[in-house]
Amino acid sequence: MEINNTYSAFHHAFAFNSVASNPSQNDSNGKLQPEQDIASKETTSTETTAISATQQNPEVLRQISELRIRDLEVRAHELAHLAAAGGIAKGGPTFDYQRGPDGKLYAVGGEVQIDTSGVPGDPEATLQKAEQIQRAALAPAQPSAQDRSVAMAAAAMAAEARAEITSHNSERNSHENASNDHSPDNQRLISQVNEAYTNNFEQDQSRKLLDLVA
Repeated sequence: MEINNTYSAFHHAFAFNSVASNPSQNDSNGKLQPEQDIASKETTSTETTAISATQQNPEVLRQISELRIRDLEVRAHELAHLAAAGGIAKGGPTFDYQRGPDGKLYAVGGEVQIDTSGVPGDPEATLQKAEQIQRAALAPAQPSAQDRSVAMAAAAMAAEARAEITSHNSERNSHENASNDHSPDNQRLISQVNEAYTNNFEQDQSRKLLDLVA
């Protein structure tokens, strides 16, 4: 049974515009001309001052604070998935980044890919794997809707594996009982019981005949 094999959470919750640097003009050798070098330094200084001034804006400061918090939440969320997934994780977490007004990149989304396939011909192993998928899906403090969807699919896979295990156990028990019924010891016991029953019946008939004669 196959279920979606990725966890996804916090995709692009924020969208901020960052202050971009103006590209420097290079000559054919990729080096700045003297007058361009001076202009570039002046431009860089002006841009740094502009960014610094922008960062003092209360709204920008609030946005940066929210991005920092979101970055921590996303990383903790995906690392919780990874820790609980163990060997069924297909590599480490990957993140989606947003550049903030301060020019830094912040994680605003991420995912951990896991192997969600069953184990062919082994319902016990499939059950254990499904239970591990459930634990991994619900590992974060605040599972997302995607996480709960994965957990529900894993629960269905676990239920299917349990039903298969029960069916196999019933068939095995039936075969064992049938085999035991035809074993030499059982056949000998059945013969003894039948013989004892026959002897008792004959003795009862003899008593009844004697009573009639008397």
